[in-house]
Amino acid sequence: MRNFFKYLLMIIILLCNNAAFASDNSLPVRVGISNTNFKTYLYDLIEFNDASELTVMDSATGYVVPIEENSQIVKVTSENNLFRIYVDDELKAKNLTGPVLISPKAENLISIAGLKRKGKQALYRGYIELARCSKDISKFAVVNVLSLHDYLRGVVPNEMPVRFGLEALKAQTVAARNYAVAPRVKAYKEFDLCDSVACQVYYGANTEDIISDRAIDETNGIIAIDNDNNPILALYSSTAGGYTESYSFAFSDPKTKEFPAKDIHYLTATPDNKDFKPLDSDEASEKFYTSKPEAFDDLSPYYRWEKEFTVEELEQVLAKTLPAQAKTGFISPQIKEGEPIGHLLSIKTLKRGKSGKIIELEIQTDKNIFVVQKELVIRRCFQKNGISLPSANFVVNYIDAEEPVYKFSGGGFGHGVGLSQWGAGKMSSLGYKYDEILQHYYKGVKLAAIPIEISSSLSVDDMFFSEEDKAKVFIFNPDKAKHLRIVINNKELDVIAKGKETEVDISKYLKKGLNKITYTILDENTQSNDKLKIITQIKGAVDE
Repeated sequence: MRNFFKYLLMIIILLCNNAAFASDNSLPVRVGISNTNFKTYLYDLIEFNDASELTVMDSATGYVVPIEENSQIVKVTSENNLFRIYVDDELKAKNLTGPVLISPKAENLISIAGLKRKGKQALYRGYIELARCSKDISKFAVVNVLSLHDYLRGVVPNEMPVRFGLEALKAQTVAARNYAVAPRVKAYKEFDLCDSVACQVYYGANTEDIISDRAIDETNGIIAIDNDNNPILALYSSTAGGYTESYSFAFSDPKTKEFPAKDIHYLTATPDNKDFKPLDSDEASEKFYTSKPEAFDDLSPYYRWEKEFTVEELEQVLAKTLPAQAKTGFISPQIKEGEPIGHLLSIKTLKRGKSGKIIELEIQTDKNIFVVQKELVIRRCFQKNGISLPSANFVVNYIDAEEPVYKFSGGGFGHGVGLSQWGAGKMSSLGYKYDEILQHYYKGVKLAAIPIEISSSLSVDDMFFSEEDKAKVFIFNPDKAKHLRIVINNKELDVIAKGKETEVDISKYLKKGLNKITYTILDENTQSNDKLKIITQIKGAVDE
């Protein structure tokens, strides 16, 4: 038991190691690590390099596996629903229920044997938890537990090229921080986020970059919040094609699967140029996506694209993709694998979003008429060399030549909702600041420190980076407690909360750079479970 508590202390120290800023470092993140080709998150065997530099423990019992000096490989296997630990092929422990915790000694990184990221050996900060899979207990998940700050260091330079510039990287950092705090869905019970494009790309410590590190430090603790002061769903994609799409026209409801989904006020269709008209007709979309008007993401190689299919080629593709995508529930009528689809007669758009994104498509054959909904399903129905269309912002033309073809002309790459990464890059080069970039792509949002809750039982420290000497603290739930002490950069301020929401201007106490605020409830009769919600707003919404 002594070892167990010693290990817990070690984990706490580990998460605070090299803590540049307390706010990001105070929040742990649990990331599922996939194999080299990102095909699976479930393992029955995993190996770690530099065994003598690791501590391996069964968290259920606190048992620490003995590892001699100069040992090379720790191997963990799952047998009979229990863990076995080998060191250099010698069995050191068996029948462990886990989770098994792998941590580095001192400030070393964890090296997973045989795992590559960007062609390099994968290295990880924090520690690794091997957690039994809830759906298949014969397998386990490899979970990297680390601070939000260190997680972002492995995300930002892999989601956005550092050549896009500091302000673009800052915008990407805030979006990535938001997504870590408030992801759209949680697909796995064993961890909060995956490490691939299905969540956001996280490649670990071996891909960090000095410029993206600066972007993380200079937006420390800052997220975007909505009208209800909650963290926004900060969706982003590579290239919008000059016109972003509304959330409701690209995504289904993650719980009910309803499509179109309900609107999200800050994820609304937005043109890069106010002169761009809505593209919800075939005529407007064809004019827009077969031309190249100036836009923020017009430097992207996917700003405009074309794909051609012969009729025979497209029939072969649809014979595979329609049954596969029918399993999503967004194709009717249902069609099973191996069932003939017939000869292709026509492809027709039924509905488009404001960006011209197709949200409902009709595929007619001599056997049936198939209606396909939702942008990702539509893209995956039309594959060239096994690769789906870059986006659902396209027009289709049948060219009746000696060898007839269907020509797809489109723009953008990805779902096109929220921030366009290529768009952010050009905006940065044009002199836009990161908050202006964010408020172009997320309408009406405000920038704030990560919301915190405080009870009478403790004081809470908050830290955030400010580029300007302007900020306001908003206090909610004053019925729980009324008297609050705020210490801002060692300057003390007592506040009496009034009404449903109390606003305190702290601008004169701020400094450019890192700011520290400590909150303490002073009411003597406040119960420990009574909590105040506190939000420090850095920048308000920009009206465009």
